[in-house]
Amino acid sequence: MARKKVIVIIKSNPFSWKAFEALRQAVGLSMEHNLTVVFVKEGVYTLTDWKPQMIGIEPIDKSIEALGMMDADIVVEEEAVRERGIKLKDWSVPIHIKPKDEICETVKDAEVVLTW
Repeated sequence: MARKKVIVIIKSNPFSWKAFEALRQAVGLSMEHNLTVVFVKEGVYTLTDWKPQMIGIEPIDKSIEALGMMDADIVVEEEAVRERGIKLKDWSVPIHIKPKDEICETVKDAEVVLTW
């Protein structure tokens, strides 16, 4: 199978199963495709230093680290972070903060877009 440019957009808040499952899917996709994971809207909370295990949700740290090892691009929407006044957690892999316009161009160039 040919490698495709795949984008996984996480726009849902992390306080349910969606962000965890989206990242699990993203790790699998990163093994065979050129992957970018984009956090927008409420999804930006996923990259903060919150404690998911306190509400019975698995931490996402291993998924983020795996994406970094697989050379996936991890992008967060600058405007969403600023509007919510949040601080991102210090991750061991690069997290790229980009403006919405730049993210739109990346999405436009993708061959496959999955939204959570």
